[in-house]
Amino acid sequence: MASNRRNSALKFYVNGRRAKDLHGITDVAGRVLSAYDTSVIRATVSTQRRAVAMANRAVREQYGVQARTLSGKYRAEMGSRGRRGDRSDYIGLWASTRAIPLLAFGGRWGGARTAGAVASIQAGRSKTYDSAFIATIQGRRAIRVRSFASTGRRHGRGPVRMLYGPSPFEMISGLDHRGSRAASEALLGTLRTFYLAELSRQFKLGAA
Repeated sequence: MASNRRNSALKFYVNGRRAKDLHGITDVAGRVLSAYDTSVIRATVSTQRRAVAMANRAVREQYGVQARTLSGKYRAEMGSRGRRGDRSDYIGLWASTRAIPLLAFGGRWGGARTAGAVASIQAGRSKTYDSAFIATIQGRRAIRVRSFASTGRRHGRGPVRMLYGPSPFEMISGLDHRGSRAASEALLGTLRTFYLAELSRQFKLGAA
């Protein structure tokens, strides 16, 4: 089923003109793609099945997000672009655009005497969020910070707000930060390598 979701974070083309222009897939395996449609279909399905696990791995190499937090946040879908005779099929990676609570990025807090809560949005790099703390409010445990008063000072007792990290979309789209670009490039490289290997394997199986 074609993907028409606007927040598709990444498209990996598996055939057609766009595959040639963007990834060089047609140049590498053009004759196989045109002559053995069954192998292409099977390789594409296999790649689609593994795309989410590949995305999770690419994201976690760049971000300090917990694995369970990414569950259900990515979905691989088939899609196509172009007219008949010039169609490019692709695997689209749908990604949630909802920001992930900062606590999920290894958030921790040493108590009221510390400078603030600590989290690692970027893998292996911790950051202290001044005056932030971990509290459970209305049954939800999160890193929070008190709002500022009109004078510019924080309220000693007053409303608090949750702190968030990037969304799953932001972490894989390659649009905003260095980590996102690195995750996107790594995922495309993994998809390309797996797809070509699987295409070759399927072709050999079919020719046996």
